[in-house]
Amino acid sequence: MEANSLDGFVPVAQVDEVPPGQARRVKVNGKTIALFNVAGIFHAINNICPHKGGSLAKGRVKGQVVSCPLHHHQFDVRNGFGTDGGGYCVASYEVQVTDGQVFVSSTCRKI
Repeated sequence: MEANSLDGFVPVAQVDEVPPGQARRVKVNGKTIALFNVAGIFHAINNICPHKGGSLAKGRVKGQVVSCPLHHHQFDVRNGFGTDGGGYCVASYEVQVTDGQVFVSSTCRKI
């Protein structure tokens, strides 16, 4: 295990690289994940919208909801659940912050 890693978690960014209200695409074991900073709390979901493949990290974030930039499907960044009734969901990942570094779990949460 690397000096800056946590068991089962991958370091993806420094806290100051993702300001509050912003998102960033990161890679975790070959998967593209959207990392969000919502008022200082970090959340991670699959970056790809299941509808048409839009990058959720490029979507508009309002509160705890991100809108896909292609067709505006909305997802709760805390759990990946679709919020617009369309039945779409994306995987979510646990996030930990230690010593100014953001870590994302290498496996998605079980629902």
